[in-house]
This record gives sequence, structure tokens and C-alpha cells, in this order.
Amino acid sequence: MKALLIVDLQNDFCPGGALAVREGDRIVPLANRLQRHFDLVVATQDWHPAGHGSFAANHPGRRPGETVELAGMPQILWPVHCVQETPGADFHPKLSRARFSHIVRKGTDPAIDSYSGFFDNGRRKATGLGDYLKQQHVEEVFICGLTTDYCVRFTALDAVALGFRTHVIADACRGVNLHPGDAERALDALRAAGVRVIQSAEVLGRRHALCEGRFVRLMAAGGWEWAERTNSREAAVVMAVTTDNRVVLVEQYRIPLGKRVIELPAGLVGDEPGMAAEDLIEAARRELLEETGYESPDWQHVLEGPSSPGLTNETFNLFIARDARQVAAGGGDEGEDIEVHLVPLDGIDAWLVQKRRGGAAIDPKIYAGLYLLYSSRSA
Repeated sequence: MKALLIVDLQNDFCPGGALAVREGDRIVPLANRLQRHFDLVVATQDWHPAGHGSFAANHPGRRPGETVELAGMPQILWPVHCVQETPGADFHPKLSRARFSHIVRKGTDPAIDSYSGFFDNGRRKATGLGDYLKQQHVEEVFICGLTTDYCVRFTALDAVALGFRTHVIADACRGVNLHPGDAERALDALRAAGVRVIQSAEVLGRRHALCEGRFVRLMAAGGWEWAERTNSREAAVVMAVTTDNRVVLVEQYRIPLGKRVIELPAGLVGDEPGMAAEDLIEAARRELLEETGYESPDWQHVLEGPSSPGLTNETFNLFIARDARQVAAGGGDEGEDIEVHLVPLDGIDAWLVQKRRGGAAIDPKIYAGLYLLYSSRSA
């Protein structure tokens, strides 16, 4: 089951409130529309006692925005906001609540703040949200609300850490931006942690999974059907050239085509456990070494583009690796049958024609890589 989590869409976080977020009220109509696409809708609500330790007013001589220590951790001081039983703590009056299945109140302990809807900031006490979602057999959560850089961010981080497939609907959130760019940096951190950052159109377009396997799911929306990977959406592709001007290519049997394919060394970015934050170039280095046994001291990122825009949401990043040298056997992992070819650059066109006539398929990205290699040499 999929659930929508609406985070802290309360009066005090909207224009006119004690801790107003710019355009915080603009996402209310969108949150209402999103609710109609979920069987389960849960809202979180900041619910502070008046004496809460995160309020600057409770620290004589301190101002909002300053940092103090609270419960043994750094704590940003805020204006008094979302105090229990006050109008500022109420949900925005135009936020529809008819579909709410559950409301989670957080920040009730005066000694510690609680940005996340799942835990306090020290992860010492749970709010019960995680248990509730699991009792309802929820496997996937979509998060919107206020604010991108604090409560939405920490709610999403805890959701993915608890094992939920987690999505943040970026255009249905707004940030505090205590420092310029905080909201965008928060979204980058979420992506690195394995959270999918999406736009509301994916939900409102009735985007849904038709079926799902271990590595790929078949999606549908707006009359389109496409495949997307469950573990990554970016690939690193390498045009590697050795010190003696030979191109490093790989050949392997591809079951979907029913034939052997000549390709550039390539693989998914961040698809291994614990590697969600893997850098593009590190993925490219890893794949070149695993598949071919070659390393390069000279890397250039030359292209980013869709693998097949009508069929999949995957993008690929093409790298040129110069002066490559063999340092290992290569050949891929146990489940791969990879043959490595070292093809002289000045004879590669004829070699590819020969392989195609022999029944092999040629990945067109090889030609893109060659074009960009030649272009970079003449520049």
C-alpha cells in the first residue's frame, strides 16, 4: 500500500503565522488534490508546549536563528510557534481533512525538538508513525508539506531508513531557507540517501505500477507505459582508450535481444547496498575496472542523456577515459560472461562492421563515444 504523508501544513508555518514560510499556503490546493490519489493519508502536526526548549523566548538574551545545546545536541532557536491548543497549531483552514486516516503530533517533549514525523531529533522516542504505517501494510510513502529543509527532510530520511520506499513531492513542499539554498541542498541530501524526489504530476497523472520484479517495474501514466529500475535510474558508460590507442570494448550475450552485443563498459550508479550516494565518476571507475580490469588517470564527463526516452526513465552519463592501463583480469561478476576487446582506434569502423556481419549487435553509444572522442581531440 502507498500512503501520503502531509507534514506540518499548519497556520504558523503559512504567511501571517509565527514562523511563516514563503508561499507555504500555496501548496494547500495541491495537497488536497494529491489526497484523492491515495487510500491512506496521514498528517503530522507540530504540537509544542509553551515552554519548549527550541523557542528563543525561553532562552533569555537569545534570538531566533541562533544555536544552543538542547538535550545534548545543537538546536536552532525558533520563534514561539505551533503551541498546543492555539490557532497557530491548527491545520491551514483550506486543507481538506476528510481523508485523514491518522494524525501524528510531534515536538511534545519540551526538552527535545522533533522535526521528523517518526522520531524526536535524538531518535530516542518514536511517535508511533512507523508502527502505524506497518500495521496498515504500507510499503511506499509520498511526502509533501512544510518545510523542505527541516521537517519534510527529516521525515523522509527516517522513512527510507525504516525501509519504506520514499518519495518527496518537491513542488508540494516549501522551504524555510534560513540560509539561501537550504531547500535545494536538502533535496540533494535526500536523493543521496535513496529518496526519490519527484513532481506532483507523477502522482496526479495517475502514475502507477502495472507489475514489479526484483530489478524493474512496469509503470503507466497518461496513456504511456514504460520501464524503470527499482534500484537506480542513472548509468555510467565509459569510452576507454589505452596508452597505445586501442579502444576497450566488451561483448556479452544479452537475453532480451537473444544475441551477443558489442558495448562500452557500463553499469548502474549507486545500485549496490549502501552505495546510494555513489558519485558518477566513481561508478564509472568501478564499472571499467570490474568489467575490463582497466584503470585510467584521465577522466572526462562528455555527455548526459536519456537511454531510451519512450521506454525508460533511465539516463546515462558518458565518460572518456584516456591512457587506460590493465591492472586486473576484469570479466565482471560471477553472473556475467564478459569478453574484453582491445580494438585499434584507426581500425575500429571496419572491426565493428565485421562483428555486425558476424551476427553481433552494436550498441549505438559506441558511435556516440567515438564521435565525442574525436571531437575532444580536435578541440
